[in-house]
Parts: sequence; structure tokens; C-alpha cells
Amino acid sequence: MICDTAVNRLLVASSCLLFVGGSDIIPAARLAVSSTVPNAESSEGEWATYIANNILSAGEGVEYVLPDGRRIDIYDKDNNISYEVDWCQKWEEGIGQSLGYAIATNSQPGLILLYKSGEDEYYNTALGVVNQLRERGYKYKFIVVNVKSGKVWRF
Repeated sequence: MICDTAVNRLLVASSCLLFVGGSDIIPAARLAVSSTVPNAESSEGEWATYIANNILSAGEGVEYVLPDGRRIDIYDKDNNISYEVDWCQKWEEGIGQSLGYAIATNSQPGLILLYKSGEDEYYNTALGVVNQLRERGYKYKFIVVNVKSGKVWRF
């Protein structure tokens, strides 16, 4: 099964990460709070800022820097979740990064996919992998945001 193979690759890659330990997270320069909804041409960073401030209420956690220099797109400290924000076609990279951040912060992993029309294959594959991670005991958060309509799905 394709999804099972992808899960195994991601788990192996995540287990090879250097464990920084603790919750030594350094906030990057705070980004301006924006209530303006980004559009399909906006960057991942613009979407991360909008989602953190308007959907998750985790504005302080945008672009948190780990001691090793990696940046968590959204660190929801109140709920202890490390989110990676990625476009649908980068779902595999996003899952791997979120697992690495979760290990480094001792938090739950989460992925927020930015969905454009016609990307159903990527989204469906990602959802299948997330469900397999959950079956293996991971408390994995998964959110999809339609970048055209602004509609949000939480799985």
C-alpha cells in the first residue's frame, strides 16, 4: 500500500532527527496580526500568520525558532501542538517536519495543508497517511484550508 510505505519512510526520517529536548523555543520576531484573509497567491508565511491569529488563536507561536535553528510554522503552546503549514503537493515534507518539531518540543504534531482546487489526490493521500499515523498511536492534528474560499476542515 502506498500510504503505508510513505508512513514508514516518514517514521524512519523522524527517528533520525537530533533530539534537542525540553521546551527551549525561541520566539522569532513577532509578525503583525492581520485579519485580512490571504488569497491563493499568498505565501505560506502569510497563511501561517493568518491561521495562527484567526483560526487557532496561537499568534505568539508563528515562526518559533528551535535551538538548532529550525522554525516551527505555528507552535500552539496552549494546546502543545507543533504545526507545519504547507501546500498540498508538499504534504509528505509537511508530515515529516511536524513529526520532527513534535519530537524537539515534546508536543503533538500537526499539519495544516493549503488546498487549491484540483489537488484532491494530494489531500486524499495525506489524509490516508494521517489516519495511519493515528492508528499507530500518534495524536496527529490535521487541518485543511481552502485558499480560494477560506473554508477550514479539521480532521
